[in-house]
Amino acid sequence: MGWNRQYTSRYFGSKIVLFSIFAGLCFYSLATLWSVTEGISGPYNVVSSGIPKILFWKQLTWVLIGCFIAVAAYKFPLQLLEETAPILYLLMFSVLVAILLFAPEVAGAKRWFFIGPVSVQPSEFAKIVLILMLARLFSRDGNMGNKVIPVAISFIISGLFVALILNEPDLGTSLVIVAIWVMMVFWYGLSGVLLICVSTPVLSAIFSFYSENVIQQPWPWAVFILLLIGFLYFARFGLLESSLLLFSNIVTGIGASFFWDKLKLYQQERILTFFEPGRDMFGAGYQAYQSKVAIGSGGLFGTGYLNGTQKGLAFLPERETDFIFSVVGEELGFVGAMFLITMFLILIVSGLNIAKNARKPFSSMLAIGIVAFFSFHVMVNISITSGLLPVTGLPLPFMSYGGSHILVSSMMIGLLANVGSRTFED
Repeated sequence: MGWNRQYTSRYFGSKIVLFSIFAGLCFYSLATLWSVTEGISGPYNVVSSGIPKILFWKQLTWVLIGCFIAVAAYKFPLQLLEETAPILYLLMFSVLVAILLFAPEVAGAKRWFFIGPVSVQPSEFAKIVLILMLARLFSRDGNMGNKVIPVAISFIISGLFVALILNEPDLGTSLVIVAIWVMMVFWYGLSGVLLICVSTPVLSAIFSFYSENVIQQPWPWAVFILLLIGFLYFARFGLLESSLLLFSNIVTGIGASFFWDKLKLYQQERILTFFEPGRDMFGAGYQAYQSKVAIGSGGLFGTGYLNGTQKGLAFLPERETDFIFSVVGEELGFVGAMFLITMFLILIVSGLNIAKNARKPFSSMLAIGIVAFFSFHVMVNISITSGLLPVTGLPLPFMSYGGSHILVSSMMIGLLANVGSRTFED
């Protein structure tokens, strides 16, 4: 049994598994994008997909470049990344400020720099830079008795990125930054109970929003505050800690309305439609509704490759980017969707195994940050397309069309294989 566990551990940390998953996901992506750009044959003619075939060839180019980047990241010395992390962070901070000042506005957002025909989204690269910076911070201060100071510094470091990205505005990427911070802080050694307590102000804001904007009744938030008071009493925290935590929950609950007013109108409509699905079926709720129809119509084995009507007749918006999982569910059915999810699951389990067995603190923190990146993207994207979460712009790794995201994802899987090779194969 010991040999089997050791063999399994090495298997889920090997570069062969990681690069095989990488190749499989890229193949899945290209096959799905080809289908998305294909028309569908009707009774009398062929209906155009509405998406030009050039998108497939662009994605193929990005995938090939991503292969080189993954190999380069696999070979790159990790010590050099650790040493240069603060410089990379300062450079990325400057770029995020510059994009707010100088980037052209596209569809009400400032997210891209355009270099000829190529668009670059710096916030995608901010994710890997933040992971490197937090990994350096926590690995350098890992032997300190007091972990509060490094956690507080990490909160500021991450918060600066969140503030800048929210102003683009890009809510999805901001949430990814928060998820990476939470996972890395937990791995660093912050108590799970304490982490839950720190997270309660977010729940307070959600309950306050639900009370004020959805049902227009105060009792959900009031019940939450009473339950929090009961929890603090039985948890036996100190008076000062309990008072500060309760105060922060009340402040965020009251401040939720101010944050709500700062959101764009379309963001407000998406959130309200999530709580009330029938509110705007052909407006803000249209994407989520058509996505669920596409997935539901796939059944067990799907409608067949290239034969999806939701995709082919252009009922499903953003089918080449954020809602590409819906195309998989429609054409390949439950079986095809589960195969895709299984590949992601193997990737995440391998990443956790690598983080657990890494020889150096920096490598372990780097691996867990990458796991947080993939886990959050996959869970949230699939939840959105399935109607379990409000719609927000968040691509599915390796699957969704987009150069910046495929390059960052390729870099991350290369770095993950890099850490794993130094752990299992030396």
